[in-house]
Amino acid sequence: MKAEFNGQDRVLLLGINKALKDSGRVVEQVLSTGNFDQILLSITEEEVNGLREYIKSPVEVEMDDVEIIYEYFTRKFGDTSIPPDAYIAAIKFADQRGLEVGGIDIPSGIYEDIFVEYVQLSDMIKLSLRRRRLLKRRWNLSDPDSFTKDWDSYLNKGGYMKVEQERARHMATEISSRKKGNTLVVVETERFNDLFSGLSKTLQGYRVQQNAEEMKAVS
Repeated sequence: MKAEFNGQDRVLLLGINKALKDSGRVVEQVLSTGNFDQILLSITEEEVNGLREYIKSPVEVEMDDVEIIYEYFTRKFGDTSIPPDAYIAAIKFADQRGLEVGGIDIPSGIYEDIFVEYVQLSDMIKLSLRRRRLLKRRWNLSDPDSFTKDWDSYLNKGGYMKVEQERARHMATEISSRKKGNTLVVVETERFNDLFSGLSKTLQGYRVQQNAEEMKAVS
């Protein structure tokens, strides 16, 4: 899925399934067909630097139980990649061509403050109970995006969803202040709609073109 904001600058918002390896090829396809001035990713600056080090010296990435179960179901749609190939592809492309690439997610420290503000003990207890049912739950496996959104809405309830909404608001503000020329924004599918809504408010006067169809990677 993608959305394009055109005004003084151009912002292309690209939604990706961060666990699918094909998402890396989708990002490569978009970057190779567009003349972008910068790339913004829905991770932190610290994570961008961490992935850059991973590209130089790959190591095995450990996953927690929830990530393992999520990856198990995602494999039904294709090969998976941990860490996300979409972000790896974007950083490689930018570094090879001298483009700016940065993270727009809430920095560590500020994120913890937001988490403490919104997430209550009752939210944590309920999440713990939901996690126990992850393997047994009947998921919407009709397509990758439907599964990802189903997974997100099931786990991120109450205070957890408020934190995710704060992430989207923060990212929209970052994009609005950092956009220049032709900017590609790569965001996980489950936050696409929230970020689209946020940008529609912050980029007032911009023309918007949205394509909800899933982008296919070039074989």
